[in-house]
Amino acid sequence: MQKRKNNNGIFYVVISLIAVIAVAGGVYAFTGNANRVIENVEVYNEAEQPTVSVNEGMLGANPGPIKTERQYFLAGYQSGGERYASSTTNSTETLLASEFDGNVTYIDYTANIDTTLTTMASTTMDFLGYEAGDERSYWFRSATTTDATTITFAAGTGVDIQFGDATGDDLVIDGLDVAKLTFIRKADDDVLLLMTKYTEGD
Repeated sequence: MQKRKNNNGIFYVVISLIAVIAVAGGVYAFTGNANRVIENVEVYNEAEQPTVSVNEGMLGANPGPIKTERQYFLAGYQSGGERYASSTTNSTETLLASEFDGNVTYIDYTANIDTTLTTMASTTMDFLGYEAGDERSYWFRSATTTDATTITFAAGTGVDIQFGDATGDDLVIDGLDVAKLTFIRKADDDVLLLMTKYTEGD
């Protein structure tokens, strides 16, 4: 009877050698990469690094437009917004909430005739918000070049206009004069409108 050769032993030896070679190659590659990383770190540490100052006004962060704590601006601040321009040839007009919406902070209004401007109703002032104490201010300029042409402010529904109690204060601005209009939401959802007038000085 002829005996068969048993090649299993040879097969396992070959597989074991291949595995040993693969592991050795991996270890060598890992060691080589580790050495290169160490060399790069050493080169980086020896190189002169640039000095970065945090006082150059280049860094900052803002979590969003809503702030829930009092803000402190130690170096002051600059505010601004967008300009809105409008005009009329009528003796009476009603201001629109859309004229005060968005990022508007400055309004040029040209009245080509003495005009009474009635504010929008307090219920349509979405630009202001509806929490008691919500406040928003605008600069309102009579852009007509005729000094004698006047704009008189009148209160819309739910609006309480107030002006300074100094002699001569009223709700009228002349051509090229400016008024600061500050809207404040009241607890009953109505609105206070505080008007401060400024007269052209030159």
